[in-house]
Amino acid sequence: MVSAAVALIFSPSAAAHVDATLDGTGPGGFGVVTLGVPTEAGKPPTTKVEVRIPEETPLRTVRAEPVAGWTLDIQKRKIDPPLRKDDGTPVNEVVSTVTWTAAPGGGFPQGQFQEFALYLGPMPDADTFALPTTQTFSDGSSEAWTEQSTGGDKPKFPVPTVTIGKQATGGLLPVIAWTALGFSVVGLGLGVFAIDRASRRPAGGDPSSDTRALTPDPAVH
Repeated sequence: MVSAAVALIFSPSAAAHVDATLDGTGPGGFGVVTLGVPTEAGKPPTTKVEVRIPEETPLRTVRAEPVAGWTLDIQKRKIDPPLRKDDGTPVNEVVSTVTWTAAPGGGFPQGQFQEFALYLGPMPDADTFALPTTQTFSDGSSEAWTEQSTGGDKPKFPVPTVTIGKQATGGLLPVIAWTALGFSVVGLGLGVFAIDRASRRPAGGDPSSDTRALTPDPAVH
């Protein structure tokens, strides 16, 4: 993971948006979301980045990666009903915002970007997860990356969003799973039947010898 500001090697205007990537999780799991925050052409240095965890999707675990030369501020809020840990322990307080602030005289200028990472989970059972982000510059101005896409329109300040993917609850996958289980049961039954047949077969000789041994001798009364 890049932890220092990196110069953009392509057009700043093409990299103006705040992007988010997710590594290592799906619904109900834990993973790292990395935000790539650029300072576009014509802007003063970026000196603060605030990420908000949406109120409608509280997360039990939110941990921020420190960035050299930047301070961390983590704000929390109360929730009711509480979330639950794996052992059933209630969680009544969750992180609401994470803010990285550059030291005085710091930040990264136009043509550069910085990565900010969060370890999150358990992730919601949803297709996507958005992290509204506010970018503040050294002159005190800011840009709120909070706009949702509507249809084919591309917003000017799209909210950073990662793809999670809902858990499969229907459709083809469950059918395949049940079909495979059925074949397994049938195969097990055939195996048991074959073993039973083999155990009843006399050792050595012609099986017809059993029939002759069991036929009464007409001379015996």
